[in-house]
Amino acid sequence: MAMAARTGRDRFGAAFTERLTASGVDTRFVRPTTQPSALALANVDSTGEAHYDFWLAGAADFGWRSAELPQLEADTTIHLGSLAAFLPPGADVLERWALGHKDRCTISFDPNIRSVALARPDSLVRLERLAELSDVIRVSAGDLSHAYPHVDPLVTARRWLKHARLVVLTHGKSGATALTSSAEVSVNPPPVSIVDTIGAGDTATGALLAWLQTNEWPTAEPALREMLTFVVAAAVLTCTRVGADPPTLADLHS
Repeated sequence: MAMAARTGRDRFGAAFTERLTASGVDTRFVRPTTQPSALALANVDSTGEAHYDFWLAGAADFGWRSAELPQLEADTTIHLGSLAAFLPPGADVLERWALGHKDRCTISFDPNIRSVALARPDSLVRLERLAELSDVIRVSAGDLSHAYPHVDPLVTARRWLKHARLVVLTHGKSGATALTSSAEVSVNPPPVSIVDTIGAGDTATGALLAWLQTNEWPTAEPALREMLTFVVAAAVLTCTRVGADPPTLADLHS
């Protein structure tokens, strides 16, 4: 697995790269810059739910240039999402890059769309364009409720199946639903003591992609249920830890 990222010229950027290296992630597509890192401050309420404030002005994350992005081999999976996929000028570059790989790569998308992105007048148009070019989408019901407050998130997830092969809709404490054109499966999480929810959605996405990399594509209900159980278990385990501390595969198997 490789990470493509623009890192800040500060201790946050250095710590980010060090963590990637320690985790065995290929960092050849990480681009150091002279800009600062984007900052997010998480405030955790009494239920463990995290609420975020952002400092993004001039941050390295949103300044992608076409020459900084790699041309990838066929059958590679590309994952993109969150603020970098919505805030220009970098978002425009990332969208063109993903579209240029659409015919030979699998595109995965996690909107993780925040209020700072939704404030932009073009945010929903971009959301729909990215969903349309994606093969795999992991999205939270909370994100869809913010984007489309008067539409049931399941309705949007089903609509996205017009182009996507697989949509996983996570419902927080209520588990998740996996949808394909031929099947729909929901899985409830096991009871746990929640410390905080930081990183749970990202963990769900990572677990989903890890499962898809090592298994046949799920078309029937049993395979979808197996996949979704794995995804939910990973996200739940993250919620029992402080901060964004996703489990390893060994953690899940133990």
